[in-house]
Amino acid sequence: MNKLIVGIAALGLCFVSPGIANSQQITRFEHRDDIYYHQNLNSKGVAHYQYKIPANTFGVFTLKNNSSKSDFDIYVYDSSNGKLLTKGENSGTQTELVITQPVAVDKYAYIKVINYGSQTSRYRLYANYVNPANKFLIALAQVPFCNPEQNDKTSSRVFTTISSILQGNDVGGVAKEVFINEVTMEMKKQFGYGCTGEFMVNWGVSMVRGFYRNY
Repeated sequence: MNKLIVGIAALGLCFVSPGIANSQQITRFEHRDDIYYHQNLNSKGVAHYQYKIPANTFGVFTLKNNSSKSDFDIYVYDSSNGKLLTKGENSGTQTELVITQPVAVDKYAYIKVINYGSQTSRYRLYANYVNPANKFLIALAQVPFCNPEQNDKTSSRVFTTISSILQGNDVGGVAKEVFINEVTMEMKKQFGYGCTGEFMVNWGVSMVRGFYRNY
């Protein structure tokens, strides 16, 4: 599938947010599958974005060093209060992959991309979200003989397990297979090796695959 590339040159949107720089040129990132934003960014240059993370979903931000040079980092803040939610500061040209935790209400994220390298370079920024409820149904289809209950307590245990593996700010340096293996082991430890455990593994792995979609 050809990717739809949206330039940011003339799509600025200004707004003021507490704790964040005063009036900045902000590009609003609308959610659509397979979209990414790209730009040549000068050394020490900064690009600004805004993205809506729906309630009860993981926000997922993937920053690729498209030119294979320089060093791009990413910082994600809560637009309402300027609180830093997550950051990716891998050195060199490594892809940054950062994930925000689910909250009960829609949240607008303010994203800052910085070129810490010594030369102008191009990046690609993907923003999307993983909906655990949708992944629950996908996992259920894989284990049709199970009838696990999706309640707040169970969901909390699943999210806590995944969050414990996401302790670092950036999972870009963690191979997808390694992440999946950790989720598998932790889910089995939490829920056992029977029907429920198998379902929870599938649910967790489905979410992890969503995290790595654009990696």
